[in-house]
Amino acid sequence: MDDRALITIENIEKHYGPEQVLGPISLSVGAGEIVGVVGANGAGKSTLLRILAGAERADAGSISFNFAARGETGYVPQELALYENLTGRQNLKYWAAAAGVFSKRRRIRVNYLLKLVNLEDKADKPVSSYSGGMKRRLNLACALVGSVKLLLLDEPTVGADAASVELMLSTVKELAEKGCAVLIVSHHSDEIKRLCTRTIELRKGRIEK
Repeated sequence: MDDRALITIENIEKHYGPEQVLGPISLSVGAGEIVGVVGANGAGKSTLLRILAGAERADAGSISFNFAARGETGYVPQELALYENLTGRQNLKYWAAAAGVFSKRRRIRVNYLLKLVNLEDKADKPVSSYSGGMKRRLNLACALVGSVKLLLLDEPTVGADAASVELMLSTVKELAEKGCAVLIVSHHSDEIKRLCTRTIELRKGRIEK
């Protein structure tokens, strides 16, 4: 493993039945890097992020972290990971507990994140009443409840209004400037060009050279 990298992936593969949908892939990402992951639908982009987030297991290869993965990996899935019958504050408290953040620290963190994504005035309203942009902002905030060293973003701005997109992209850039490593999947080329320090393209599950 490269000691300068926060995460090192070596020859990971994923199969669904007889079909190999990912790999072998090798990649290292360092602190402060924002790596864009691009490619056609079905290229394996979301699968890669789910494996790095621990939501799926790789069938081969290895992943090494230069930090404590639990509570320090933030994952924003393409589908909203929100409970619509709960308030924004309750969603954040739930995901903070899942990340091992409790008591006074959790309260402070939740209040900070509500301010960060400009949802203080909607904090105690049910998520079902939120606009698309508000939901996307909250979805990002839920991924940041821990002390995030690695942030995985799968189409984080889909359906968001321009102001929400601007807020989210600025937040991601600030996190990277503070040393967070970021991988982002996006079909918006302007987002990739604006944010990323480098880009990888997946084609049929492999990194295009």
